[in-house]
Amino acid sequence: MSKNYEKLSETYYNRLAKKFDRSFDGFLSGFFKRYILKNLELPEHANVLDVGSATGCLLKMLASKYQFEGIGLDISSQMTEIAQKQYPEFSFVTGSAMQIPFEGQSFDVLICSASFHHFPNPETFLREAERVLKPGGKLVIAEIRMPIFHGLYNQYIHRFSKEGDVKVYTFDELMRLLETAGFVLIKGRKHLQIQYFEAYKKA
Repeated sequence: MSKNYEKLSETYYNRLAKKFDRSFDGFLSGFFKRYILKNLELPEHANVLDVGSATGCLLKMLASKYQFEGIGLDISSQMTEIAQKQYPEFSFVTGSAMQIPFEGQSFDVLICSASFHHFPNPETFLREAERVLKPGGKLVIAEIRMPIFHGLYNQYIHRFSKEGDVKVYTFDELMRLLETAGFVLIKGRKHLQIQYFEAYKKA
């Protein structure tokens, strides 16, 4: 029987939402957010979509450096509710990364921080990202990197994970997925347990 990964993610993060920022998951996700903050340059007054936005911290962190219009998308309604209360200057929407609930060519930048391994179909997500980005728009992915125990870890999550984890990708796999989806790579970096990509949609 195949797992409904989105349902698992939704249930898990709804339960965790109230204590997410103080949880181990929240602690780990902080490394990815800080890496993005350090490496990403946002264009002035960009429209930014954060996919897998959780409690909205990343948008708040970016707002310390840039002026932009920010929207967060998360599968967990509890997460988006908390995010909206904490950061009313942004909009938070509950929905699926497999079917992003926005018009085509709506965003200058789409960020996906430590969420890509939850997507049941990465190709579908990348098609959706391509659709909602403006021509020349930027896709940013910060994702878990497991250089040594990669295969074992994937076997483990396949069998035991109840959190909606689907698969952890290698650097080369992610690069190929981006290129196959028609994105043009700007940056691809490895840093300890983080792999980081910036790519743009062809104009």
